[in-house]
Amino acid sequence: MVMKRYLVAPVTTLCLVVFACSSSSNNGSAPNTGGKAGPGGAASGGGSVAAGGSAVTGGSSTSSGTVASGGSAPNGGTTAGSGGTTPTGGTATTGGTMPTGGTTSGSGGLSAGGTTATGGAIGTGGSTPLAVTCTAEYTGSETRPQLTDASAACFTVQNYLAQAGTIGALVRDNWDPSAGLPPAGSYTPTYTVAADGSGTHTTVQDAITAANGSGNSTRVYILVKPGSYRELVCVKGSAPITLYGADADATKVTIAFDNYNGKTVDSSKTNACSLPTGTTYGTSGSSTFFVSAAGFQAQNLTIANDFAEGSLTSNIQAVALTVQGDQAVFQNVRLIGNQDTLQVKSSKLTIVARSYFKNSTIEGDTDFIFGRGTAVFDGCTITYVSGRKTDSTNIAPSTETANPFGFLIVKSKMVGDSGMPTGTAYLGRAWDDSTAGAAPNGQAVIRDTEIGGHIRIAAPWAIAATSGRAFSASGNRLCEYENTGPGAAIGSDGGVATDADAAGDVPATQDASADVSAN
Repeated sequence: MVMKRYLVAPVTTLCLVVFACSSSSNNGSAPNTGGKAGPGGAASGGGSVAAGGSAVTGGSSTSSGTVASGGSAPNGGTTAGSGGTTPTGGTATTGGTMPTGGTTSGSGGLSAGGTTATGGAIGTGGSTPLAVTCTAEYTGSETRPQLTDASAACFTVQNYLAQAGTIGALVRDNWDPSAGLPPAGSYTPTYTVAADGSGTHTTVQDAITAANGSGNSTRVYILVKPGSYRELVCVKGSAPITLYGADADATKVTIAFDNYNGKTVDSSKTNACSLPTGTTYGTSGSSTFFVSAAGFQAQNLTIANDFAEGSLTSNIQAVALTVQGDQAVFQNVRLIGNQDTLQVKSSKLTIVARSYFKNSTIEGDTDFIFGRGTAVFDGCTITYVSGRKTDSTNIAPSTETANPFGFLIVKSKMVGDSGMPTGTAYLGRAWDDSTAGAAPNGQAVIRDTEIGGHIRIAAPWAIAATSGRAFSASGNRLCEYENTGPGAAIGSDGGVATDADAAGDVPATQDASADVSAN
């Protein structure tokens, strides 16, 4: 196999670092209206259609100098890339300079002067961390690119979660929740939810509302006793909240509802974090559970959209969880649905927000992990359910072009249920959707993960939703690294995407700004 290197066009960040994470996104434009086409299908010109949710079941750098085109470098260095020279010991990025003593490594090294190399680790001696960037180099086929060892060293949990804020001026705080949440038994509940009246509140929403009304700036812990809670939940406000079940069996606490995109709005059954603007619920408006606040944590429970599978059509969006607040953590949480089960997003197209899923289960059958947010799935089980269709997609990142990190699936399992045939489903597809008309192109890395035999081997990435842009290693940011299992890149032809595959799998139109009442 021949190693290839592919770069996106230079993008200016806070520190004017060029990021390179796969390829250019100039291979197709994305309409701002209408639905997304199915894997292998043409773009849909109409509204968005989605699939219903299944019934709930049991189961399981820093830089001390600035970069300037044509300007001076700290301590006597002059600019590189515009006819100048680099400062002593430094290699400048295109058109920029490096602080004294800083070097840029081509494969993930550290600089002694504290700059971020391609690989994203922090150096010492600097004052302001550079934005994290990665360069994707790959081997493998054009339809199934595999990261090289050197570039894979950059696409890590820590780097995906290291920065947030406004694209082009990202703030690096090196948030790292990978150690996980403590055992639920170590919490002292501030409020207790119990359907039988034995707690402080009988509904989850009432307890969350009380937490927001308390004026607390310290973390609020809400214990939910075993039971089924049929309600819509909106988490907003300034109080950081941990919502948890006491038992490690996440099936003992279930929060479920059955709104779906296209359903006529009932004013008494709306999620306050995403109020419908028309007569029907949109995609975000169908969310059973919506997290707008920063710092939210959930542990040991199930969130479901149990819209009756197949009761209308096979392509109805019905979201279980939408998370758009930054620094959200979900541990040992089950997310149950069909199409669009989990939406990870942000309040605006220009904002990066991060969420971390640890040892959790997500199930569905079409684009059931989707959105523009930055999300890490660490030690998770991602299950494709076969009740309605067997030839659709697992993930659909709509990562903005200038955001270097979308989805990371690491040390996880991607499996099909017992009804899934061999070699029919896709790992996913990019979701080309942007108000600017340019394809965000998505971004995802699946690494060190067990992939089941339900995945197509030769061509596991479908054409981009909405735009119908074909997958290519030079025009997408979807890669893998050292995966195992019968669906990994090890075998014979797993099928090539055609216009007939999963026709009609039409995901949502991306929200251009924050949902109504989301803040």
